[in-house]
Amino acid sequence: MSSIVVANSNPDFARKIASVFHANGLYVGGICVSGAQLIDFTRKHYHGGVVVSSVKLKDMPAVNLPRVIGPGYDFVFVVNPQFAGMSESIEYASLLMPLNRMDLIATVNMFLSLSEETPASIEKKIAAGTLDDKQIIRQAKNLLISRNNLTEPQAHRLIQKKSMDTGKKMIETAMIILRS
Repeated sequence: MSSIVVANSNPDFARKIASVFHANGLYVGGICVSGAQLIDFTRKHYHGGVVVSSVKLKDMPAVNLPRVIGPGYDFVFVVNPQFAGMSESIEYASLLMPLNRMDLIATVNMFLSLSEETPASIEKKIAAGTLDDKQIIRQAKNLLISRNNLTEPQAHRLIQKKSMDTGKKMIETAMIILRS
């Protein structure tokens, strides 16, 4: 079962984010304040999931952690407005402060759905209609650009990477993103 991990150097803020997930029926597997705690948690809980993290943790910059932790966990970075330019260089989804609860929930649900949706169920949806694959992928990229502060190449890469990681076609991944 995939879970959510909240990582923030401010434990009170981390608990507030976790409470948003709890209030929306989502399971939070852990709260971490340091990169070392996050690495330790993800190695012990190998089921994968989504890490919602500030850009800097108590002991290290969090932007390097996705490479250390590996492909089992997707990252959503919470970025202060003064570092908004930095979000363009981050290869992962990001949300600007102050957080919009609906964007936070939608983004995390999107990543959880990408991990759990079966290709067969999406294949049926694709076969049922005459869908323009490029248009659906473009819409998914536009959603990622507007909601998660990604550039067009970053949004394309995210869809491409999640498709490769999950063994799904890009159109399938795009449809899951649009549904979330």
